[in-house]
Amino acid sequence: MKISYFKQAIRTIKDNPYSAFISIIGVALSIGLIISLLVAIRAKVMDLDPENNRSRSLYVKWVGVKEKETKDHVVNGFMSLKTIRECFQSLKTPEAVTVSSFIHSHLATLPGGGNQKRCYVLYTDDIFWKVFDFKFTDGKGYNKQEFESGIKKIVISKQLARTIFGTAENIIGKQMQLNYITYTVSGIVEDLSPITVATYAHAWIPYTSVQQSQSSDSEGITGMYKCQIIANSPNDFEAIRKEVEQQVDRYNTTLVNYKVEFYGQPDIRYVEDHRFGAGYPDMKRSYLSDIGMILILLLVPAINLSGLTLSRMRKRITELGVRKAYGATKTTLMGQVISEQLVYSLIGSALGLLLSFITVHFISDYGFNQNNYFGLDIKGDFNPAVFITPTTFLLAFIFCLIINLLCAGIPAWKVSSVPIVDSLKEE
Repeated sequence: MKISYFKQAIRTIKDNPYSAFISIIGVALSIGLIISLLVAIRAKVMDLDPENNRSRSLYVKWVGVKEKETKDHVVNGFMSLKTIRECFQSLKTPEAVTVSSFIHSHLATLPGGGNQKRCYVLYTDDIFWKVFDFKFTDGKGYNKQEFESGIKKIVISKQLARTIFGTAENIIGKQMQLNYITYTVSGIVEDLSPITVATYAHAWIPYTSVQQSQSSDSEGITGMYKCQIIANSPNDFEAIRKEVEQQVDRYNTTLVNYKVEFYGQPDIRYVEDHRFGAGYPDMKRSYLSDIGMILILLLVPAINLSGLTLSRMRKRITELGVRKAYGATKTTLMGQVISEQLVYSLIGSALGLLLSFITVHFISDYGFNQNNYFGLDIKGDFNPAVFITPTTFLLAFIFCLIINLLCAGIPAWKVSSVPIVDSLKEE
């Protein structure tokens, strides 16, 4: 495309600053809105440190207990270690199965009670440190031998280390307490964002180091644990689910009075994010809700852009007719219009990118933190740059550019195709 077209586009912006400003702001708002939408969707399912295996993971959280004879529900809840061992840790198809508890609130202190801090703790197995890519700044996680021995070792975040010890340096081997039980620090990791729902905590300890809670059923089916199944590839999901069905059937034969039900689990990450309790989630409603939200948030900027662009083009129909009367060809007219739209889109996209960073930053606490932990007092480091990728920006830019070009190009094409006298009569 000729450079002269872009020079003409810049002159047009200078001659009509108010109209240009409205158009550019419309593009910026549209791009900011679309990027924020894409970020909200991608952040919950994309591979993300330390959960870089989300795309090949299946999740199991809830178990239901029924009486064998009456088929009445007895209880729903998290799983016991026994249930996980029999139904999931015995699987042959996956690459790995890791076990962790639901998040616990503990009082962290120095021995003697100094520097108290209420923090959130996960009880995990040793495999946890192999399947998740935590960024250790010092030390390491507990290994298999330490886990099996029930040794009281602890991995803590830099934030908690600074609160308890006053520093995150040279504290490996030092002691701290959780609810006045002494643990030895084995590793320090970078702080996590609550968007990483499977791994988020301030501290992590071996579940063999804590006293196991009493199951709410007589056969020890329920407990306080969940598991994540890491497949070699998403192509293995179906095979894993079939193997799970076999293991569950076998487990039910070992139970005397009860049988277990997993409500369609294991789940992919998207389904797991929409499962807020035991039972079968209404995924049809969830899909329709998300699709409806996407369409609404895409149509709103599309309508705004089309309205702004069409309004501007109507005012320029006579101008284009005059240019045609003085010998401008259809190619010249279309080139001018397209170049102007590119300039508007490029300037607006730059402002929209800045706006999206601001928007995502301000909605992160509500959109990502509170929703995942049901109002717990959790603050995490949320970096919008992780989610606003070049691909995300490019998709938003292309969408707005297409709307702009269609809304400007179609009127320009019509004007360039009609007789000069008719285009000059347009008001």
